[in-house]
Amino acid sequence: MVRNILFVCTGNTCRSPMAAALLRQLLNERGGKLERIRVSSAGLYAHPGAPASPEAVETMRGYGVDLANHLARELAREELAAADLILTMTNAQKNQILKIYPEVKDRTYVLREYISKDRPAGPDQWDVPDPFGQPLAVYQQCAADLEKDLRVLIDMLASAVKGGDADQGKGGEKMRIALGADHAGFHLKEEIAKYLRDKGYEYKDFGVFSTEAVDYPDQAAIVAKAVARKEFDQGILICGTGIGVSISANKIKGVRAALCHDVFSAQMARAHNDCNILALGARVIGPGLALSIVEAYLTGEFAGGRHQQRVEKIMRLEDE
Repeated sequence: MVRNILFVCTGNTCRSPMAAALLRQLLNERGGKLERIRVSSAGLYAHPGAPASPEAVETMRGYGVDLANHLARELAREELAAADLILTMTNAQKNQILKIYPEVKDRTYVLREYISKDRPAGPDQWDVPDPFGQPLAVYQQCAADLEKDLRVLIDMLASAVKGGDADQGKGGEKMRIALGADHAGFHLKEEIAKYLRDKGYEYKDFGVFSTEAVDYPDQAAIVAKAVARKEFDQGILICGTGIGVSISANKIKGVRAALCHDVFSAQMARAHNDCNILALGARVIGPGLALSIVEAYLTGEFAGGRHQQRVEKIMRLEDE
């Protein structure tokens, strides 16, 4: 089953973030196993931190999607390695990726190439035109075309998982989550608790339950020890910066806590480090980004392979 889809365009300010946002929304509408698919985007020549174009933000607003907080990211080898399916907007972008990273050939397609396997066409006919610098109407047409293509993609994904239960229990709604925070993280903890309830996760809120001051090592220890005893599959800890709870949690044997303030780091924490606690800083990021990070983290899975021996080496350090 495809669990991680990466969209790639040139600057990561128009087509790929719109495609990623639309696919997330459509997957959530379908629900079930499809809702657990991770979706991200990057640009071949992105300026890291650049916002989505105003026209892209306005266009996505019409779909009920907020792109105002999107920040462009440059394509990285690690992200390609973690993706099960890499979808570009043009044939030239696909060729550029394969020129630099030939090892991903079997997972890289132009979006329209991938959904048109039974209807071959010339490479140029697969391209999604770049709306950058064009009027709002061009962006809106681009989004409408992408939505049509993505609905075909979702039908393909749904067909692939229909009737399959092989991945039941590997993340998503079957996981047990331990949740905790200090006073600085209280409000964000409440937002995350609501998210977990809405998504149907089994979780336990270890507090705190007010903004009365407490010591973050105490809260971190409660959650970390519960995870280390395997009473829970994953933990989420929040303090002001996330630094204090992550340091504290990592003092508990068997815990691998990762401080993540972006979606990509959350994906890699699961895929490469097999982390079992996510740490967040409530004074560093807002609730919207925090929930995106939580979603990426909880729906992720350990990639194993070459990463297994590295995680084992991490754990052996506890005995030195």
